[in-house]
Amino acid sequence: MIDTNWLSNLKKFDRERFESLRYLDSARRTEIAAIYSFNLELANIAWNVSERELGYLKLRWWEDYINDMKDGNSFGENEYSLILSRLLAEGKLHKNNLLRLIKAREFDCSKEPFDSYEQQIKYIRDTSQNLLFMGLSCLIEFNDNSLRRNLSEYFGLSLGLARFILAAGPLSQNKCYSLFLPTGIDYSTYFEGRINDNISGRIRSDIDLTFNLFHRGKREIKSMGLKKNILSVLYTVNNFVPILMEIKNNPQLIYKTDHKPSFRAKFIDKINKLVE
Repeated sequence: MIDTNWLSNLKKFDRERFESLRYLDSARRTEIAAIYSFNLELANIAWNVSERELGYLKLRWWEDYINDMKDGNSFGENEYSLILSRLLAEGKLHKNNLLRLIKAREFDCSKEPFDSYEQQIKYIRDTSQNLLFMGLSCLIEFNDNSLRRNLSEYFGLSLGLARFILAAGPLSQNKCYSLFLPTGIDYSTYFEGRINDNISGRIRSDIDLTFNLFHRGKREIKSMGLKKNILSVLYTVNNFVPILMEIKNNPQLIYKTDHKPSFRAKFIDKINKLVE
């Protein structure tokens, strides 16, 4: 397990990604964890400011911070920022991907709904998919850029979609927007903890896309002979499959506060894995 003090928040607030690194050697584990911790820092900004403008200012600070990183040196006291600086100097990371992540977090600070489904998908690509792409850049098994791009789409985009679905209930209780919905009436229904056809359709469609991406990814890497320690970095969405299947059959379950699959769902999931 990672035992560095600055990773305690990652373990607490981003457990799936934290656990996905457990089988890696210490050096690679710490490098990817630094990227994930940077993302957590950005994601928390919207929750820790009272005014959206303050959130934008904090994001601009980080934007300047990344742009000013040079030659493996960085100011500040966060160990993960020093690791990011070194990764940039070594060519494992590129500033444009870090800046893309910062830019995407402006949406969190806006506290507004998505304008379109395409905007929702772009947000997930700029965050979850982009994050996995950067993480895979630290692993020699994925030196090929096109392979990294494909796998980050299959496994990063699917994780982002799954998390949006599983967070919809808690977000609605806090009067926060989640999935894109077509009309204002849909959002009113959503905030009341109810389901209509548009909400059900949106949830089922996103779950279908999640499963499709995840299974395509598994087919792509089947012939690569990757070891368990590497597969764990990719398979973060795996534990969500039984829960998502239950929600697909009963979309009202998005409003549960604690998403745990039933014994039946876990049993069916095990059977499906045996026949794959």
